[in-house]
Amino acid sequence: MEESLRISVPEKMNMAWYTCDRWVEEGKGDRAALLFDDRKISWKELQAEVNRIGNGLMEIGVGKGNRVLLRTPNTPTLYASIIACMKIGAVPIPSSTLFRVKELEYILNNSRAVAAIADSEVVEPLDEARATIKTLKHLIVIGEPKKDQVSFENLVKNKSTELKCAEMSKNDEAFMLYTSGTTGPPKGIVHAHRWLMWTGDPIGKLEMHLKPGDVTLSVSEIAWMYPFGCNCMYPLYLGATVGVHKGRFDPERAFSHIEKYRATHYIANPTIYKRMLLIEDAEKKYDYSSLKMGLSSGETLPPDVFNSWRERFGCEIYDSIGQTEIHIFCCTRPGIVKMSSMGKPFPGVPPTTVVDDEGGECPKGAIGYLAISAKHPGLALRYEGREKEWAERFKAGWYLTGDLAYVDEEGFFFFASRSDDMIKSRGYLVGPKEIEDTLQGHKAVLEAAVIGAPDPTLGQKVKAFVVLRPGFQPSEELAKGIREMVLKTIAPFKAPKEIEFVESLPKTVTEKILRRDLRKLEVERKAKAEEVPKHAYGF
Repeated sequence: MEESLRISVPEKMNMAWYTCDRWVEEGKGDRAALLFDDRKISWKELQAEVNRIGNGLMEIGVGKGNRVLLRTPNTPTLYASIIACMKIGAVPIPSSTLFRVKELEYILNNSRAVAAIADSEVVEPLDEARATIKTLKHLIVIGEPKKDQVSFENLVKNKSTELKCAEMSKNDEAFMLYTSGTTGPPKGIVHAHRWLMWTGDPIGKLEMHLKPGDVTLSVSEIAWMYPFGCNCMYPLYLGATVGVHKGRFDPERAFSHIEKYRATHYIANPTIYKRMLLIEDAEKKYDYSSLKMGLSSGETLPPDVFNSWRERFGCEIYDSIGQTEIHIFCCTRPGIVKMSSMGKPFPGVPPTTVVDDEGGECPKGAIGYLAISAKHPGLALRYEGREKEWAERFKAGWYLTGDLAYVDEEGFFFFASRSDDMIKSRGYLVGPKEIEDTLQGHKAVLEAAVIGAPDPTLGQKVKAFVVLRPGFQPSEELAKGIREMVLKTIAPFKAPKEIEFVESLPKTVTEKILRRDLRKLEVERKAKAEEVPKHAYGF
């Protein structure tokens, strides 16, 4: 049984001290904080860069409470800039380099950012977006700036490498992250300094078991909460080393980074793990012996991916569920693994449970709303400018995540679906996740997404969109074989009434499947009375 955590957060705290300065003050400044390509950046070097950036920002008037947008691929400068903003009491907003003008205009208006730091490679959409933004006073460019932009190099040149942390309360704003905006404009989620300990202690210590000497690696941009915590804040907080990966994901390059950095913790999502498993003889081509564990989030990790990764690479992948509003709050971890489950909540933190429509806890096995105690100090402070929407998340002392789940007799949590993804067919309420997991157990299936498609008789029929593995071709015979496998594995009413083979699935930039886009597609097809798609097979 896990030891219950005792989390103690001082009234005055600044995340910058806990993720950088402390290691220099404790005499560990020569240890590696970051690895980037062939460079090893020590804590002393990181601190010096943080202080130069912080002093440069203060010189142009950026200070406590000001928001600073960051738009750059993963680089040591991005990590240093995040910490520098926190150190002077400003609020960094790491943002995806995939955001375009419309999204950036919304974020700049919503956050009222006074400054932005951007890499010259990705500055153009931001430069265009700022044209109508009155609050943005400084656009600081890493690389070659234009005449109306500030040179990052000049901003930090000859700046002091000494800088004291601004005195901050544990409840003061520390950082903001924006969601991918799949249900409307991106939500700006504001977190306090206390978030570091209330999420970093359980995740970093109980799930990741991080310690000095460990090396984390993620191929995702740290503009998203999952890698922001697991491949930025938590390892820096616990004295481990961060492997920095710049650029888009490529499976061969990911393996080479694991080998080069001697990574102990690999942080990815199920899609990434699937694509890496497609690399033939990867276990013979690369040295992965440093790996202690993989971590996965975003979509449920299929059992076959867990088993294949463990068999080929000798370590387990721990699955989890989390949100930008808090980070991971339920996960599998060493000694706590049950196939297809989300694991268990962390001991020693405010509870996570499943509740009914009235906010009462559901009995074991009953599907309800996945909920976190409203008193959890790791929860966000608010949705910026969307207070009503934030207030609607709370009921009867619980924060409602928007997910449906159930708890088994052993206390393991199982994800059912997003609340708006449930399928009602022939009077049955069906969650897509179980069907998708079953489909992915077939040797031909790489990925699957299941929705409720309009049907005049059933109300909704279970429809599966399937991406095939290399070497398999769409056919009616294959569709029948896949459905037969499902019929033999789970209840017959859950088996797809239609299977459509597709080349890819619509996803967010964080690789979550956009089932709502597939539902919209089916509604539009029905409204237009379109012919059955070429590779769709009904039963």
